[in-house]
Amino acid sequence: MAREFPGRVPGEDGTLIAYRGRRPGARASGVTVFVNGLSNENFQLVRLADECVARGRCALEFDFRGHGCSENPRDYALVSAKAFAKDAWACVDEFCSRSGVERERDVDLVSYSYGTQVALEMIRCRPAVIRCHVSLLGTPERILDGLVGRRGADVVVSIAKRVVGLKATSAVVGASLRFAATFPRFVWALSRVLGYLKSSYAAFAPFFAHLSRLDAECWVHCVVDGHENGAMDVLKDANRTWYCGMIEGDCDFAAPRRVVRSWERYCDFFVILPGVAHDGLRSHGDEIAALVRDVFERAEASKASSSNM
Repeated sequence: MAREFPGRVPGEDGTLIAYRGRRPGARASGVTVFVNGLSNENFQLVRLADECVARGRCALEFDFRGHGCSENPRDYALVSAKAFAKDAWACVDEFCSRSGVERERDVDLVSYSYGTQVALEMIRCRPAVIRCHVSLLGTPERILDGLVGRRGADVVVSIAKRVVGLKATSAVVGASLRFAATFPRFVWALSRVLGYLKSSYAAFAPFFAHLSRLDAECWVHCVVDGHENGAMDVLKDANRTWYCGMIEGDCDFAAPRRVVRSWERYCDFFVILPGVAHDGLRSHGDEIAALVRDVFERAEASKASSSNM
């Protein structure tokens, strides 16, 4: 039986970041950190975390500022992938201290969507301790380009920042979130018609339930950060020692094929799944879980090979 270590740890500005760590037994080795995407708490990654614990590794899930059980940001200047990465490491450090787990050079990262930028910023902070990173339907660079193109994305962000203003934009986003949380079946059905979602309503319902808690201003700052920044330089690092796997979908509006193909050259493992949209973890969970296991096995073999050289 795995021991659970729920907790909250303060970020740089004192914002409390919620996490749940699990240690499967006395001989548990290493930690796998699950980094969720924008607008979500961790419901889409729980299955993968459960499998991780069943394999004898510790699992740690955490909520971004303004998401899930974490507090809303006390300082919105600290809403960024870089700040979230520091929050994540604070959670890892406290979990390891409380559970007695050794994490040096044996941390795996599994990220979804915007969480891929956060995971890469985690790697930037402590590259030597990372064994493997698996990105699921994520993007390491500007997150709006796939939706509206590079020029269109620049225009959207410019209007939000300089014409409307981030506060007013947050108010509009907040109203949209409340609408989606109030009429989830309508939004789900529309998203299905537009091809944004492939999963059943029951499978994706937790997403809509979380929207009523999501902090709109935090969401807007995340989108701006994800557009203006990115962590491609971490992915492109020719001297990296960690194993890199990317699993994408050919129907994903957030990271379409014309964008993701350029990332393949930097990965050890890369696949684009047919018929998979941004909710692929719910619509194609078995297929993605099998691929994640495959990546971990390859990473372990790579580590063993390097140790024998």
